[in-house]
Amino acid sequence: MNMGVIKLSGRKLIILFCCLIFTALPGCRSPFSPIDDLENIPEAAVIEGTKITMKAFLYRDFMPGGEPGGSSLIAGIELTAEGVSNFPDNVAADRLWVTNRTDTWETGFESEIRPKSPGEPNKIEVVARGGPKWEIGTKADVVVRLKVDGKLSLFIKSLNNEVGAVY
Repeated sequence: MNMGVIKLSGRKLIILFCCLIFTALPGCRSPFSPIDDLENIPEAAVIEGTKITMKAFLYRDFMPGGEPGGSSLIAGIELTAEGVSNFPDNVAADRLWVTNRTDTWETGFESEIRPKSPGEPNKIEVVARGGPKWEIGTKADVVVRLKVDGKLSLFIKSLNNEVGAVY
């Protein structure tokens, strides 16, 4: 067996290098991922001096007359503007990621209640339906994207939420 040496000229070396780079590009991950970069996402955001926090409620509906075997995952997200009387009009939640570290559900929100109640005008609630049918008791992390003035995107998270059930 002859193990010869491959000689590459400068031009061939550049072409080979470019081919290797372009072949590797599809495997590169984007600069930011709400799931891959979970440790870098805060649990609260400060927008124009107002702290925005969230509580996540994950559950499946097993009420009689519903979907056989229970509904798919439902996410109710309560956003609170702390220290102010009303939730800021220029802040909205538009995207949701829920991960159990094995699977991830990404979706938009189906509905918004603003304010959540007359007694809590500093809170809004957004709901997403149609998620996976994870087992009751599954722990999941939640990331919500907030839009400020329809432009600026900020992310907040809620960790270790347990999937519950309604019977």
